[in-house]
Amino acid sequence: MPIRLARDRSDLDLYYLDELAARIKANRDKIARLRQELTDLDARMRDKAIDLEFARIIGYDYEDEDIESIRARMSNEIDALEEAVKNDMEAFMNGLISQDLIIPIEPKPIADADGDGKGRSRIVYRYRDDALFTNFVALLSTLLGKTTVKDVTFMQDGIAVDAVSERDAKYKFVNSIRELQRMLAKRVRAVVIDAG
Repeated sequence: MPIRLARDRSDLDLYYLDELAARIKANRDKIARLRQELTDLDARMRDKAIDLEFARIIGYDYEDEDIESIRARMSNEIDALEEAVKNDMEAFMNGLISQDLIIPIEPKPIADADGDGKGRSRIVYRYRDDALFTNFVALLSTLLGKTTVKDVTFMQDGIAVDAVSERDAKYKFVNSIRELQRMLAKRVRAVVIDAG
């Protein structure tokens, strides 16, 4: 039976997860920048105390910039960004473990003649429309500490399967994706139990 592109499917696909991963990365970068700015501001606050005392001792008024309100604004911004990262990570994990997840690869693979360099064959499926999922792969790597699950390696431009034939690749692809989803579902449940 030939494979045809499904229409009217869920929007839950790697495009969506890649967007979430990009947003998570951008917000984490903003949080790191704001935390550094807060550290710098704290140093200025220590200096301010000395400057205030110096001005008082020599009989001058100290022109005070409102560092406390700046600090409060930055802390609020960090809190909001951390909440956004938490929500996006939750959506990312739930999307990744969803049975409705669509991984948009071409149905016909290309064989990788070089294999994995260890004498095993590799079958490579490219993402449809030459899509790149750089952010998705980076976040998956951060979550798992790797981009390989069983026999499947996620790459920014496709998925490689250690397999000897196309049939074997399909079997290993499905089993590896299900294994990934089971593994991450356990993590999500563990986090929910710990939080509860």
